[in-house]
Amino acid sequence: GFHLQLDYYHADRMKSLLALCFALAAVAAVRSDCTEGDIRLNGNDSRARDLEPLNSVVAGRVEVCLHGQWGTVCSSGFGVAEGNVTCRQLGYSTRGVIYQPNAPFGEGLGPIHLSSLTCHGTEELLVNCTKSARPVSCTHKQDVGVVCQVPDHSCRNGEVHLIGGGTKNKGTAQVCFYQQYGTICGERLSNSTASVICASLGYSRAGAIAIPHTIYGIGIGPVHNVSCSGTERNVTQCLHSTITCPQSSHAAVLCKPTNPACSDGQIRLVNGTSRAVGRVEVCFNGEWGRVCGGGSWDNREANVVCRQLGFMPGNATTQPARYGKGSGVSLLDQVVCDGNETSLLSCTHAQVGSRECTYQQDASATCIEPAPCVNGSVHLQGGRVQNEGRVEMCIGGQWGTICDHGWNSTAAEVVCRQLGFPNITAALAIAIPHASYGVGTGRIWFDQVRCHGDEPSLLQCTHPSTLSRTCSHSNDAGVLCPVTGQHCCVNGDVRLANGTSSNEGRVEVCYNCVWGMVCDSGWNDKD
Repeated sequence: GFHLQLDYYHADRMKSLLALCFALAAVAAVRSDCTEGDIRLNGNDSRARDLEPLNSVVAGRVEVCLHGQWGTVCSSGFGVAEGNVTCRQLGYSTRGVIYQPNAPFGEGLGPIHLSSLTCHGTEELLVNCTKSARPVSCTHKQDVGVVCQVPDHSCRNGEVHLIGGGTKNKGTAQVCFYQQYGTICGERLSNSTASVICASLGYSRAGAIAIPHTIYGIGIGPVHNVSCSGTERNVTQCLHSTITCPQSSHAAVLCKPTNPACSDGQIRLVNGTSRAVGRVEVCFNGEWGRVCGGGSWDNREANVVCRQLGFMPGNATTQPARYGKGSGVSLLDQVVCDGNETSLLSCTHAQVGSRECTYQQDASATCIEPAPCVNGSVHLQGGRVQNEGRVEMCIGGQWGTICDHGWNSTAAEVVCRQLGFPNITAALAIAIPHASYGVGTGRIWFDQVRCHGDEPSLLQCTHPSTLSRTCSHSNDAGVLCPVTGQHCCVNGDVRLANGTSSNEGRVEVCYNCVWGMVCDSGWNDKD
């Protein structure tokens, strides 16, 4: 026993004593009245739970009893023969034994009893194998695990399970061939094969996604190349063969869930300091997933995210992985936008799940929330100068646009007067249709606006209802208001711009104090 003299007045001594207590607790956890040479499979972690659907196997971290104390076994030198001895000693079959290095079932406690074992495969006890005379130099990060087959509990040919994904509709694909579970190699896996797997599990064939690399953990058993056309009833009807495949290519499959969590194409920002900031996630196949922010992700892509969410895209920035580690598969990668798309899925991107993307590359965006507004106020957006642009109105604290159905110069006159432009008449104010100043975001408040021209604000003009349901942002209305002043050009003046001399260039004409271009339709030498 131990006698500890506690000094309550010295914090540093208390810290040392606490550390000693924790160490003693760890020793107690591995001390036992175990029988010399006994072994067990331990490690009740997520990896062990992943294998629970495969009720024909048992798995865990290998632990051996020596000197009355449980300890682990180093994976250095541990191979098929050592795995066979382990499973035989535990009473399981030696057929299809799998050994897995580097603590797949979590790191153990206490000593590492065995390292660099050499077994013939026929030994009755693991401790009967030849042991290295050198001191053990492993750490618990190298604890070995094994997967044993349970006798008389073989799987049925064609059975499939998805493990490691957290839900039944996604994970590393495990398929039963010849009464033994094995893994599918992702190097040639297609969505057609994934659709057969999903159908076998009771999910829709439509939307099945093949992930060619290991994202939900390595599989167990022999590795197969499986090729299906997509119409087969189960994988036994597909072409299949056993092959050599790297552990980084153990394939995963995503099936569309029965009750989707979101609508395809939706996006959201998570883990930010406000609703306009955070890591970008996209909905695909009814589930939220990550967006890879590798080399191609810049302000153009972030601006599309901001626009789709109804925020102002002007100063959107990208800060990969700043907002925490995402989970699951990277659904979008190599996204390239021109910046004007209304949806992130409208941008070009690599095939879903085609490339592995680290969590450090998760895309993020910082959008600008529109400033609070006064009900009925209007402003112009998207113009080159202050007297032109897309008309936006504030209703209920939100900015929205106006539909151009029925939009005319009388309505434009009211907008220009409300904005403070002097001496406004319908003859001078110009109504601009068809989202000529770019598409807006958010709500479309009014449709079929009717004004007399003397209203003090657009809100007092008549309209069928607030919130148009028959209009899209491609019909956002705009205005061009007349201005006066010493810097105003004269209506009808023309000039040549951007030429190499004063007698050549692009033709521009002055109208309402704004220089504008002339369309070349019908343009000839007489003009």
